[in-house]
Amino acid sequence: MKLTKTAGKGNKLDFELQGQDWYANTIRRLILNEVPTMAVELVEIAANDSILYDEMVAHRLGLIPLTTDLKGYNLPTAEEMESGEFLAQSSCQLSLEAKGPCIVYAKDLKSKDPKVKPVYPDMPIAKLLEGQELKVIVTAVLGQGKDHTKWSPGHAHFKKVEDGKYAFSLESWGQLKPNDIMESAIEQYNKQLKEFESLL
Repeated sequence: MKLTKTAGKGNKLDFELQGQDWYANTIRRLILNEVPTMAVELVEIAANDSILYDEMVAHRLGLIPLTTDLKGYNLPTAEEMESGEFLAQSSCQLSLEAKGPCIVYAKDLKSKDPKVKPVYPDMPIAKLLEGQELKVIVTAVLGQGKDHTKWSPGHAHFKKVEDGKYAFSLESWGQLKPNDIMESAIEQYNKQLKEFESLL
C-alpha cells in the first residue's frame, strides 16, 4: 500500500491510495468506527426554564463536537459504560450556567480540562428570555463511532481513479486534525491485527 497526499487544508485531507479496494474500505471504516473522540455522554440538568424540553437540551449538547486529547484519556471499561460512573482517565466534566435574556452558546460551557472544549464556540444551544435560567453539568466521555455516531471523528470516502488507485477524501468534524485521525486509524488497525494474531 502507498499513500500520497494530494491536497489538504484545515479540516480536510485528500490523498491517493495505491493498493487493494478492500484496504481502502478498511481505512474508511476504521476512521468512522474506531478512532476515539470525546463527546457528551451524561447530562445533569439543575435548571431549565427555556422553551426546550430537557431531552432537547441534552440532545443539542450531545451534538457539540469537542476537541480531543488522545494522549490524556483512555477508553472507558465495560464496567464504566454499564454503571455510568466514569473515571477521570476516560471522562471530563463541563458545566454551564446562563440567565436570560441571552442566547446560550457552546462557548458558555466551562471545561475542567482546557484541552476538551467545543470545537465551534458559536454553536447555539438555547435562547433564554428575561428571568429564564439554564444550568447543567455534562460529562464528556472518550468513545468510538461504532457505539454511537456522535463519537465519529469525521466523514471519509473514496473512489477508484485508475487500476489499483483510489482518491481518498477525509473531512474532520474538528475534534481531531485529519493527520491525527489517519494515525489513530492505522494504530487501531495494527492493534486489531495483533489481537487477531493472538487468537490464532
